[in-house]
Amino acid sequence: MNTAVAHHYVPKWYQKRFLDSANGATTFLYLDMRPDRIPLPGGAFKFKKSIYIQGPKPCFEQPHLYTLFFGADASDAIESQFFGKIDQHGEAAVLFFENYTYQDGTHEKFRFMRQYLGAQLFRTPKGLRLLQALAGTRSHQDTLRALVQYWELYATIWSEGVWEIVNCKSSPTKFLISDNPVTTYNKQIFPASEEMRQLGIARFERLGTHTVFPLGPEYCLCITNLQYVRNPKSNPLKIRENPRYYGQGLFNLRNIQRGREIPESEVLAINHVLKSNAVRYIAAQKEEWLYPEKYLPDTNWQKLGGKYFLHPDPRKVSFTTGIFTGGGRGPSLGTNEYGHYDLDNAKAKSLREVEWRTFQSAQTAWDERDRRAGKAPQPLDPDYF
Repeated sequence: MNTAVAHHYVPKWYQKRFLDSANGATTFLYLDMRPDRIPLPGGAFKFKKSIYIQGPKPCFEQPHLYTLFFGADASDAIESQFFGKIDQHGEAAVLFFENYTYQDGTHEKFRFMRQYLGAQLFRTPKGLRLLQALAGTRSHQDTLRALVQYWELYATIWSEGVWEIVNCKSSPTKFLISDNPVTTYNKQIFPASEEMRQLGIARFERLGTHTVFPLGPEYCLCITNLQYVRNPKSNPLKIRENPRYYGQGLFNLRNIQRGREIPESEVLAINHVLKSNAVRYIAAQKEEWLYPEKYLPDTNWQKLGGKYFLHPDPRKVSFTTGIFTGGGRGPSLGTNEYGHYDLDNAKAKSLREVEWRTFQSAQTAWDERDRRAGKAPQPLDPDYF
């Protein structure tokens, strides 16, 4: 086996989605935010250039990132077998969700999408450091073995969130590619905070943590914890109710929000989040897109994108208290909205009493927002507990 391989931690198929294929583009601008230094005589130095025009092959890759070594022998099984199947299904799932409609095959594509999110989160150099911190591994080889075991760690938390696919079709700026494509935004967890330094993300378990993943240059998936949607004024640092790992969960695929077009200011804010959470590399079709901080009116982390940044429309969220599946001749499964199998959980009931009022207030606030923008308000969702 030829072990002199470079492993792409951002797959080439994903990178190609961001190329201007309509105009035959095969390259993009690749920004190195930490260019290497070139020594000069007398102890001086200069930096290598920071922007390159390149295609997907040499971008977002690292030699032997996934190679398993066994003495003098080496294995490429993680790249070729483990990620090979995930990428195959993931590519189809990303395309499906970019043009999302509920149809035959949606449940399968949702599973593939969730699996790809987990794999993409942990497969990057930053993600592997996160996994090392979570699993307590001491070597890169041990972390690779943990990757195969723990890659779906956050699948249940994502399944219990509110999914929205926003688009920026009319915006002159499009979404970036990052060396950390599955990233987070919590307005109280700053890029220089201790949590970000230790983990590289804002913890998904925190109430106010949004998961952000660009599906392509014009579409972005945002996942928000249900409790935060119901009560957007709650403390973003609180841990959400009943965060679970590898638990069975139920998700209503008809409730995925899509079709909302966001303004240029929010596109810039999302790109700023992506760039701030990147380790070293980002890429885009145009040079000005690589510097969102230059065009944002305010880069204050707490004020990015405005009051409703990354929040889904609460008027499109029903106040569901539980969901059931199965029955008849087969087994049935039922949980409440927080993943408790005890559907009459006392803490859940107490939370609902508060959240019903805050949820109504959030819906009304979005109506007021539409009125100020000259849009007709949408009716409140009639579903409630």
